[in-house]
Amino acid sequence: MDKEIKNLLGKLCVDLGFCLPPIEQDRIASLGVWRADEFAKDVISSEGLNPEYEKKWFREIRNRFVAHFGSNVYESKNS
Repeated sequence: MDKEIKNLLGKLCVDLGFCLPPIEQDRIASLGVWRADEFAKDVISSEGLNPEYEKKWFREIRNRFVAHFGSNVYESKNS
């Protein structure tokens, strides 16, 4: 489970209200390699929303991923 991904998920909860259930946080944090687009889709889907219709949220979450990691891709140091 990646601490940096969990940290970002916590910020998304506080800042945007995307407070995922612990089981979803653990699932996402256990992937090992993340891409900004897939991460944003996962977060939105885990909230029960359709990422295809939530373009504003998709862009916001994706942009926060890139700002947090400085890249479109992040690989866990634990992998």
